Amino acid sequence: MDKLDALRVFCAVVETGAFSRAAEKLGISTSSVTAQVNALESHFQVKLMHRTTRSMSLTGEGRECYEQALRLLAAMQDLEANLQQATQEARGTLRVNMPGLVSRLYVAPALPRFLARHPGITLQASASDRMVDLVEEGYDVVLRLGDIGDARLVARPLLPTRFVCCASPGFVARHGAPAVPEELAGFACLHFILPRAGRLREWQFADGAVFTPPSRVAFDHVDSLVEACKAGAGIGQFLSLSVEQELRSGALVPLLAEYQAAGPTLTALYQQRHQRAAKVQAFIDFLGEVFA
Repeated sequence: MDKLDALRVFCAVVETGAFSRAAEKLGISTSSVTAQVNALESHFQVKLMHRTTRSMSLTGEGRECYEQALRLLAAMQDLEANLQQATQEARGTLRVNMPGLVSRLYVAPALPRFLARHPGITLQASASDRMVDLVEEGYDVVLRLGDIGDARLVARPLLPTRFVCCASPGFVARHGAPAVPEELAGFACLHFILPRAGRLREWQFADGAVFTPPSRVAFDHVDSLVEACKAGAGIGQFLSLSVEQELRSGALVPLLAEYQAAGPTLTALYQQRHQRAAKVQAFIDFLGEVFA
């Protein structure tokens, strides 16, 4: 008896509700279906089904066998798919979710290189700061800031960040710059509103210091907060990846550099069972280049 085949037949009987319908679904004879189920019962030495000419129901052992068989057959299907994909050209639809800012500033501008390298891949990307469930919502790869702590997922660190205080050159020329975080109380400051919590994000500094300076301006949209800071509305504190381009161009200047605190790491997450899939590995490698 091939145990996997017998389990497939057994699951088909449970799902169709009849031996004859299972036989029709599988393209085999009803007698073959009966023989496979009988062989399973003999092998396990338990009764899996209560059967009469008019009805069929699972025993307690049968229910447990069905649930375990579904997981076993799904794992075998994933194994076969992953081993095949590992030796194949990267192709198929790749579903990705990432924060909007990461998509706009880093991933989207580099996509032409990825698409040219992998013509067999179709990308469906969602830019959202919502905490999605990668497994339940069917994403292949998710990019997130911070530790997710999900044992089902493989985490590939991409980019460490830091908290950077900055302002426009014009603002510094007019108002000066604070020498220590405590002096921020005497400057116009710009705050970020945490969308889900609805409260101001506390400013982080080295050695675990936390300080929330007074402010007249707050946004729940990072891009708008950056633009206000560039326009000279005040001093803001941002994750380094949010203002890297502005700092390089000189549109913003860093302040309190010696007090900078480490921020969350940008991480790529994907399911363990997909880690050898060619399309997933191709995108993870691409991300490694983007954030090198």
